[in-house]
Amino acid sequence: MYLSTHVDDLFPLYNLQGRKLRDKALAELQKHVTVEERGDVAWALSTKIERDAQRGVLKISQEEDVNSLLREFGLQSIAPVPTPMMDKSADASMSENDLPKSDDEKQALSGFQFRNIIGKIWWLALVSRPDVAHAVHRCACWQNKPSEKLKRWILRLVAYLKATKHLGLVFERSKYDARSGPLMGMSDASFAGEEQSKSRYANLFYCAGALVHWASAKTTRIVSSTTEAEVHGLIHLGKENIWEREFHSVLRYFPVVPPTIVYQDNTAAIALSTGAPKHKRSKHFGIEFDMFKEYVQLGEMTIVHMQTDDLTADLLTKPLAVEKFEKFRGEMMGDLKIQSHFLRQRKK
Repeated sequence: MYLSTHVDDLFPLYNLQGRKLRDKALAELQKHVTVEERGDVAWALSTKIERDAQRGVLKISQEEDVNSLLREFGLQSIAPVPTPMMDKSADASMSENDLPKSDDEKQALSGFQFRNIIGKIWWLALVSRPDVAHAVHRCACWQNKPSEKLKRWILRLVAYLKATKHLGLVFERSKYDARSGPLMGMSDASFAGEEQSKSRYANLFYCAGALVHWASAKTTRIVSSTTEAEVHGLIHLGKENIWEREFHSVLRYFPVVPPTIVYQDNTAAIALSTGAPKHKRSKHFGIEFDMFKEYVQLGEMTIVHMQTDDLTADLLTKPLAVEKFEKFRGEMMGDLKIQSHFLRQRKK
């Protein structure tokens, strides 16, 4: 039995053998405080939890948080859009030239609550909406320099959330393939696609077929090649892998013996990770990359090539066209068929 806690809420997770442990723990607590048993958890931290045990499917979503955001900032009438960011347009990038030039322009923006809206969307991105992690991070990078373009970015992001507020993160038992091991990761990067020529990397980490970690961030410095940008992503995924393997080793509900399979689309980064010697264009990659290569040599990670068109992490590196965005979103969070299954269950 595992007993997760948050303030005065307890979430016991147990199997048939653990039922007695759960009853014993709750009985002991009952001697000191009032314990109220409410059955299977359906809400936690404003997050809705739905399950279909027969199909082996569970979904976490935050529709109420989206509705609350729309009400609080008076955005209920905003027109829905299919993606959180514009793809290949003048609105897709930001620079110092986009900042307001006059006091009148700054005053016109003073009534818009940039930080508050971004903060509420961050909460969604952290819990159940990895599909907006890239977009909200880009907005947050400019929140200290409000502009009309940033306002449009935020409003589009809110409009997307309104259109997709029923979506959540779906975990399917059938997605777990024991042959590939319990842990799996994906890493991707977009070279020099950010402001000041920074690059962006993105990571996904899966446990038993379920997405449990996602990240979309800019490199801390300007990198000189696509390969170096990809290496940054691998380094950060390697750090996550260390934590995940130690964490699951403690839980002991499956053996963390097979190496974590990591999918990547850059052949040069894969070659360097798996033992190819550094050369004049990669000798500056630094000690962190040497540490990552050691993870591979120790058998904790195996790097496998995957075509870019199949690499789901691409969704968190740059704005995508609707068709590709929806494809990767479905692979990351659960396709619309399984998402709508829970909508139909609610109506019943």
